[in-house]
Amino acid sequence: MDPAAHPADGTLSEERPSPPAEGAPAGERTTGRLARLDPATAALVLLVVTGVVVRVGLWWQNRAFWRDELALVQSLDAYSVPELLGPLSDAQSAPPGWLLLVRATTWVLGTGEQSYRLVALVSGCAALAAIAVLACRLVRHRWAALVPLLLLATLSQLVFYTAQTKQYASDVLLVTALLLLGLDMLGDRTARTDQRASDRAEDGDESRSDQRNDSDHPGRSDHPGRSERRRGWRRLGPRLGRWRLSRWHVWYFALAVLPWFSHAAMLTAPFLAGWVALVQLWRREVGVARLAARLALPAASVLGAALHARHLTGQVSDLTTYWAGFMGPREADLGQWLDWHRFVFADFAHHVLGFPTPWGWLLVVAGFAAAARRRPATAILLVLPLLAAYTVGVLGFYPFGRRLALFCVPGLLVLPGVLVETVAAGVARWARRWVKPPGLAAGVAGATAAAVVVAGCFTSPARLTHDLEYLYGVDDYRSALTFVAEKWQEGDVLLVGGGDRAAVRVYGPRLGVPTDRAFRALPSPDTTERDRCPLPQVLATAPRIWLVTGDVVPIYQGVPSRYALVAPLLSRFHVVWHHVRGRVTVQAVMPGGAAERRPARCLVYAPVGKAGDPAYPRGLPAW
Repeated sequence: MDPAAHPADGTLSEERPSPPAEGAPAGERTTGRLARLDPATAALVLLVVTGVVVRVGLWWQNRAFWRDELALVQSLDAYSVPELLGPLSDAQSAPPGWLLLVRATTWVLGTGEQSYRLVALVSGCAALAAIAVLACRLVRHRWAALVPLLLLATLSQLVFYTAQTKQYASDVLLVTALLLLGLDMLGDRTARTDQRASDRAEDGDESRSDQRNDSDHPGRSDHPGRSERRRGWRRLGPRLGRWRLSRWHVWYFALAVLPWFSHAAMLTAPFLAGWVALVQLWRREVGVARLAARLALPAASVLGAALHARHLTGQVSDLTTYWAGFMGPREADLGQWLDWHRFVFADFAHHVLGFPTPWGWLLVVAGFAAAARRRPATAILLVLPLLAAYTVGVLGFYPFGRRLALFCVPGLLVLPGVLVETVAAGVARWARRWVKPPGLAAGVAGATAAAVVVAGCFTSPARLTHDLEYLYGVDDYRSALTFVAEKWQEGDVLLVGGGDRAAVRVYGPRLGVPTDRAFRALPSPDTTERDRCPLPQVLATAPRIWLVTGDVVPIYQGVPSRYALVAPLLSRFHVVWHHVRGRVTVQAVMPGGAAERRPARCLVYAPVGKAGDPAYPRGLPAW
């Protein structure tokens, strides 16, 4: 590594301009980036394309909506635009901007599974490219950016939620965009010499401002001047009179708008904006009054988005119950607090970061230390999404874990790449005295460090395949209800468990299952086991009853739903069909008591209804 080509102040890697071509004007230069595609860049492109292919391949499979998707799709199917901005059915919550974007997509492309998932697909693929840019911005040698891209390309939850009607892929994209914009606001970029010359001519009087080092260390006095800061980021649009779109316009616009499209951006934006503002004040780049004026609109917008989200989730009691393990324990002693931290960070390492062992956190911490030694402000910026998720989790506002914390991944997994490059650079400095050429020792050290990181953190294709087939989205109600629709006869009745009602609401109209003949079973307040349970007339007189249920959401705790659903019927009906399709159990019963039956806990029965109906409606009268 040539130290002259890579400044010691930690600025980003930029190819040195090539000499002007013979006969070319003095101001025209051909950079190395345009002249050739180096192997590291080619490998980065290949990794991004591979990750995109994996995600598009999963989307192209056109898998059935699974349980969590169905709970959200039923509202997207049935609600009007104003209703989408209010409480959603079945304890669901999603940012309003994202919901409207999905609705607009389905208006244009239809209501098929792939149409509903297109926003997530585009977001997931764009997030992969944005993370590649983020990784390149944080290292001096592009080959080091291969490490985080390799870790992210096959990360199970990131791949899965890129092809699902959920907002988590958009969370990753928008938080990554905020990190990139935050880096620009910190001045974390080195302008090219030839760009400086042209920009100086454009900026006129502003070019006479101080031009100082772009270092983002808050304690250094050599902060960038105004013209240097403006030249550190290309213009996004043409000049409109005397007004030109600058990076701070984009930064504050993103802070104001993105929280309405992503809960993760809503949680992260105050932390990122506060840190960037603190650094700018430390460097004296902007005055307090001007900074307050610029932050007023974003602050009001984030507060509005937060109050809107809090209002909606506050009406969902199931949210706190389901995610109780990922929210800070209330009135707990020190031992319980330590146990909670041990659990959430171990679970975070395995399910969010994809590490085989929680010891993978050591690589992240070491990467943070290496990044902080180069650029403290940048290193802190990268971990602020994690700090935001942890803070709201401890306070009990938002769960700290699993898919809800995926937005922390980009900032954390780029740190091992910085660590690998730091190890290689340290070996290179040592090897200059003892090894000739020193680049060989640095290359071996870098490859070894990368191998250690990948071995400890990489999600193998075998594990990815296993997770997609057996862990995520495996309940296929489409196959089960398609079979029922094909065998449906006049007078048949469909009976499902309480957690399966969204599947009937979504797939019933699509597949031709009469939803007015669909009913749901609810637990009875009287849990006494009986030989003969009361039934409503529509069930007691049915010539055939189809039972469709998954076991993920039980009717009675400790009892599989497939048994809890059929057991009260066996005094009057017997099973004529039992099959599992797409990990969803399909049973058919016909009149005539079963030869072998035992007392069972009775159930309450109610129509499946439509999206937005009460979770626990009044049951049908017994016959």
